[in-house]
Amino acid sequence: MPENRVKSLADLLEREFKVKTSYRINPTNNTAFVDDMQQVLGANPKRLGFIVVNMGANAIWLAPRDSVAEDFGIELVPNGGIINMIWNEDFELVALPWYGISVAAPGTTIFVVEVQVF
Repeated sequence: MPENRVKSLADLLEREFKVKTSYRINPTNNTAFVDDMQQVLGANPKRLGFIVVNMGANAIWLAPRDSVAEDFGIELVPNGGIINMIWNEDFELVALPWYGISVAAPGTTIFVVEVQVF
């Protein structure tokens, strides 16, 4: 009888959840923010989770709608502020489009990774 071993994380995820996954880094290529609202993540019903890290020296605000502003959204503090969401804790928020803005010159940069059903 053949042995059914788990040989990778992908094997484990497929065995446990019956789903194959893949990841994308900076999927919208919008990583530099100055005064203008930009889309960080598009709507994606296959998205299982994501992480956004503020890599720059100024704050950024994120929200799941395009009216994000410094007084409306989730603030990611400079130099490492982070937001992460996962499907089994944050539900529909994971799949929504996310937008960001930085209002201080010279702006900031972000790093984004999303994991989705393959």
